[in-house]
Amino acid sequence: MSPTEFWIRNATLATGDGPRDADVRVAGETVAEVRDRPAGSEASPADASSADIDARGLWLMPGGVDVHTHFGMPLAGGVRSLGWSASSAAALLGGTTTIIDFANPARGEPIAAAVARWKEAAGRCLCDWSLHATVSDAAAERLAEIPGLVADGLPTFKAFLAYKDRLMLTPAELEDLMRAVRAAGGRLLLHAEMGELNASCEAALLHTGRTGPQWHPAAHPADSEVEAVRLALGLARRTGCPLSVVHVSTAGALADIAAARAEGLDVTAEACIHHLYRDESEYARGYDQALAAVLSPPLRPATDAAALRDGLASGTVSHIATDHCAFPLEIKRRAAAAGGFVAVPNGAGGVGARLLVVYTESVVPGAIPPCAWVRLCCEAPADLMGLGGRKGRIAPGWDADLVLFDPDADRTSLPVAGDGSLWKGANWQGAVRDVWRRGESAVRKGKLIDDIQPGRRIPRQFTL
Repeated sequence: MSPTEFWIRNATLATGDGPRDADVRVAGETVAEVRDRPAGSEASPADASSADIDARGLWLMPGGVDVHTHFGMPLAGGVRSLGWSASSAAALLGGTTTIIDFANPARGEPIAAAVARWKEAAGRCLCDWSLHATVSDAAAERLAEIPGLVADGLPTFKAFLAYKDRLMLTPAELEDLMRAVRAAGGRLLLHAEMGELNASCEAALLHTGRTGPQWHPAAHPADSEVEAVRLALGLARRTGCPLSVVHVSTAGALADIAAARAEGLDVTAEACIHHLYRDESEYARGYDQALAAVLSPPLRPATDAAALRDGLASGTVSHIATDHCAFPLEIKRRAAAAGGFVAVPNGAGGVGARLLVVYTESVVPGAIPPCAWVRLCCEAPADLMGLGGRKGRIAPGWDADLVLFDPDADRTSLPVAGDGSLWKGANWQGAVRDVWRRGESAVRKGKLIDDIQPGRRIPRQFTL
């Protein structure tokens, strides 16, 4: 066998349908064969002189798919979030092989210009990657770009009801955008907060001198998300536009989405690991921890986090993402000193932590089974965002994005935690041992391969 063809023997396949004992043959960039092993059968021989892998005692799962990241996102003043190379290295070390980032045009800038700029930056990405396009301007010329972007393999568009005077669309503009996205065969992603309400709360806080990072949640009340979700659901009913609400953070919004899904509306709820497993108590853990938790929507009361975790088991939460947007703590400190919490770059890291955090917090204690973990972190995000047929599953003809996972490891540290991380410590369960991206070894024995080549852009499409 050539080095580009090998077997992974004696693995327990972790799939969205449950575990399977199987041997998997990789040929080139794809899975060539999945050969089930009868229960009780002897282990398959692995030729020590070949490239074969003996995976006894380990789980073989699809590479993780994180459909909400912000790698190297530029902000005013030359500030950027953690860049493409470092962020994607953390992703691979944490078992995520495919990400979808956001191209963010300036207001009035052609969407295609921003997409071209993001494509160039993504040349440093070690994961396979794709893009969503943010739409902050619903002028006719912007909406006219949407069919061409869909044809180019970019069928998902993000809108905001938040961030007044920057990104916020009016309800009428959002409806126009929904109609254009639906007509082009795309899907709309929504940051669901009401910009006017948030701006009013923020102004009241600043007027009374409440500018520390612990006041950040008060500028983003729960009602803001609930009201935005209800508005968007009404527009989705009217336009027929498929809708995904990103980083849902409140029990009320999740309940409204569940009710809409029960009606048959094509709407999904994304949950991020920080809203699932952290809560507003972080803002009371000292100045630096409050700064680390400056992200939007903010961390909510523990009851909201519990409702989101219940949504994992019930299926109301469609998939788990990270909204990875990492900034060194020193950058947040300087911004807060200069302008209070409103000047602090919003975001937290997590792309390298997602698989182990969910495994530790939900799978190990039995809140969800391993099959749900794989479904939420691999299969469902790939299917929902147009990567089905290539990513998210171990099946013949699909990309050989594979992770060997040790379920019994403990005291594990997470990749690239950093001083501003919400995921510190070395007490995590499980460990990513080996990772292949399209058949190429990317991580071996927990270490990133030095000479790994950059990832590849993956055009996406929906089956209509």
